[in-house]
Amino acid sequence: MYDQDEDIQYDEDDDEITPDLWQEACWIVISSYFDEKGLVRQQLDSFDEFIQMSVQRIVEDAPPIDLQAEAQHTSGEVEEPPRYLLKFEQIYLSKPTHWERDGAPSPMMPNEARLRNLTYSAPLYVDITKTIIKDGEEQQQTQHQKTFIGKIPIMLRSTYCLLSGLTDRDLCELNECPLDPGGYFIINGSEKVLIAQEKMATNTVYVFAKKDSKYAYTGECRSCLENSSRPTSTIWVSMMARGGQVVLVSILMGKNQK
Repeated sequence: MYDQDEDIQYDEDDDEITPDLWQEACWIVISSYFDEKGLVRQQLDSFDEFIQMSVQRIVEDAPPIDLQAEAQHTSGEVEEPPRYLLKFEQIYLSKPTHWERDGAPSPMMPNEARLRNLTYSAPLYVDITKTIIKDGEEQQQTQHQKTFIGKIPIMLRSTYCLLSGLTDRDLCELNECPLDPGGYFIINGSEKVLIAQEKMATNTVYVFAKKDSKYAYTGECRSCLENSSRPTSTIWVSMMARGGQVVLVSILMGKNQK
């Protein structure tokens, strides 16, 4: 006699995923991820986000530089010195460039930086607004476009690297290994890598159970403005182990915060 219940039970058991199959499926997913992203994709994406977004935010969050000139006594009378306000605005980053002794600029390839003990970096420019303030006079503003302020080391194979987007043939012609994933810097001819550090996520509440302490629980939250370079502010909330109605609050403010 045909037993339908037994047949259904057999099909369910047959479709069950065993631990070995789960393990095999996990490795398939992991292998597919690294085949697509590589081993240093997180480093490259982090550097690109820093150059394209974070540097500009840092400049915008920085207050104007206030310079006070000293009083001059050349005419025998004390003159009120002017004040200068310097405000940094839009930034610009060029491709990696090296200036020879004659002042002629030329593109700098990573292998050239290795052989000549140079730093593989790109020049950084910024628009500056200078305001001159004198007592009894109207303020004078002057715009300085694309003023050179320094260099930023460039991570190999990032968006701003000269090797980005080149074919294997082009890389071989530049004495670069096509299998090199990048994700590092060249400083004074030496290859340097940044070691990632773990830290607690901001704007998240963490609650810790305390043992052998006068507090039963402690809650912590590190608050930070999104898309900002300002430091974090931390708040702790602790509950007493005895007489749990008492809650202690401690607030640690970041620098330049009130």
